Amino acid sequence: MQIYIMRHGQAEMMAYSDAERNLTDMGRLESELMAKYLVEQDVSLDAVLVSPYVRAQQTWESVSPFFEGVTNIQILTCLTPSGSARKTVDELLALQAQGVKSVMIISHLPLVGYIVGELAPAAGVPAFSTSAIGHLSLSDEDGLAELLSLMTVSQIRD
Repeated sequence: MQIYIMRHGQAEMMAYSDAERNLTDMGRLESELMAKYLVEQDVSLDAVLVSPYVRAQQTWESVSPFFEGVTNIQILTCLTPSGSARKTVDELLALQAQGVKSVMIISHLPLVGYIVGELAPAAGVPAFSTSAIGHLSLSDEDGLAELLSLMTVSQIRD
């Protein structure tokens, strides 16, 4: 299974609660830029797992026009900033067992790094800038993954 782990786009600093922080215009633009990059790499998605927080939902709204036709979209509470990497991996393994070949996760720091660390221990726990996307390949045999890349907005702009 191919897994694309995306940190939400740049968000405003202040809101009534952390869960209600909105994306900035730059956050939308950078998320769209990353989605365009994925499409240029011939990435297609079978499923998308998204945090219920507003900024993650808005990131998916910005990215979704690049991935029309994806119908398996799940909003999972285990993807909040203090969510569970283990529960997320369990969700991924269930999708893999159902035959899903490619999935995108849109979540937050620090969880995005912890998910990488749980799936690919050799990669450690990488830091993700906003809109960054980690690409992992999950083995069918042992449930472990390899981190193939961690792309940032600045890398694709150069």
